[in-house]
Amino acid sequence: MTKRRYGRKRNARRTNRRAVWGWTVVWLVLVVVAIACSHRMVPTEPQGPGRGGGGLELPLLGERDTVIYNEEGRYTFLYRPADKVSRWVAYKLTSSDVAGEAGRSDAFAVDPRLERYGWVSANHADYRGSGYDRGHLLPSADRTSSEAANRATFLYSNMAPQLPKLNRGAWKVLEERLRGLTAEYDTLYIVVGVVVDGSPERRTIGSGVSVPELFFKAVALRRADSFRGEAYVMPNDTERLAGRLFSDFEVSVDSVERLTGLDLFPNISNF
Repeated sequence: MTKRRYGRKRNARRTNRRAVWGWTVVWLVLVVVAIACSHRMVPTEPQGPGRGGGGLELPLLGERDTVIYNEEGRYTFLYRPADKVSRWVAYKLTSSDVAGEAGRSDAFAVDPRLERYGWVSANHADYRGSGYDRGHLLPSADRTSSEAANRATFLYSNMAPQLPKLNRGAWKVLEERLRGLTAEYDTLYIVVGVVVDGSPERRTIGSGVSVPELFFKAVALRRADSFRGEAYVMPNDTERLAGRLFSDFEVSVDSVERLTGLDLFPNISNF
């Protein structure tokens, strides 16, 4: 009888060990699957704190979206190779970003990051004689904290053809206003981008750089745990800009989402 009891106890211990190992394997498989699925929905560049991963400024990313994080300039962008312009650029803006002494570098350059994906960049020749400015999406003056940060804003991945009337007019005034708001708010989370006619007849310059019909800018302004939003959509059209102030182009964040198909600021609760 004693031997049989001992045998039953030993068999029970073996059964328990098998169960523990079995559940351990199941949990490991679930963790691996969860990690694999999560990587399908995040940007392809290394992500994490300080690298743009999960930032409050980021729009909701689609399963096939390939976004790139520029470390020096601290901004993320979604590039459209067919248009040779970025659909949007997302970044954070604080008082420290605009309080530095770094001057405007004017170091326009092709973005080497695009080559990793076999994408062609716009270049100097595309804009030469086109009648369009090389319009910054992330403004140069929003990155004066260091020379490297400012130089990063002059990559062609951060440019789009913009009429002088817009680039040096209402759009510039809006950029200046937002920099001024860094004195009142802790952080500005900004998404700025373009709306391009997707037809084959769309306007282009140079070697196929699409000219946007519209430029938009959406902002989530944070003070402590409170947020409020602003958004603007401006035409890349001299006649439609004539005699108008930046405030004439203010719209709701929701209207920008409807216009662009983007889900803006999904990581900010109840926004």
